[in-house]
Amino acid sequence: MDADYSVELGPDAPALELPWDDPERRFAYVDLRSKPDAIERVPEARQFPALRKLLVAVNSLQSAWQTAKCDVWTESVDAAENLYGAGFAQSCYVDLVLTEHRKLQRGSLELHEKLARQIARSLESDETLEASAEIVVRRCYFHDDDKAIDASDAGYCLTLYISGFGSSADEAASRWESAMGSASECVAGLQPEEERAKGRELS
Repeated sequence: MDADYSVELGPDAPALELPWDDPERRFAYVDLRSKPDAIERVPEARQFPALRKLLVAVNSLQSAWQTAKCDVWTESVDAAENLYGAGFAQSCYVDLVLTEHRKLQRGSLELHEKLARQIARSLESDETLEASAEIVVRRCYFHDDDKAIDASDAGYCLTLYISGFGSSADEAASRWESAMGSASECVAGLQPEEERAKGRELS
């Protein structure tokens, strides 16, 4: 698997808000950490067992993480523009934030960069899997019902992108499922160290 990480904090870079909702009220944040049974309200989890497995593992009580958003898509790709000469890719993204119990660590950019790097290194250890992963460090604004929007806590999150490649949509889906299994184990098992939480100040 080809894996890398990046940091996107520019003024035009996407930022996550937690909780969030769709302006058209079609979708909204589902807190799978405190309400595991609510996974049935996530259509992608019902459709894709590999994603469901990751969501369950990452939101488990043993994990340091919880998820905020996700999506899955399949597309034809230019074989000349990927490492595997593949014509199809199945991909997803999952937004990850540290749990409420790790509130102080949410504001450490240094820690999030380190965690993104660790995930990338772990996933790229499987050189046989025709898949890719990118972990992006982004800003996240943690809203509190008792606070005004402009008083929300600013911090960071990770967006995990996983793609599987193949000569057919089915082959790409199979490789994506394998990559998701690796990502599930990696993220759910990654426990940030408390003494490393103090990083660079928010900028």
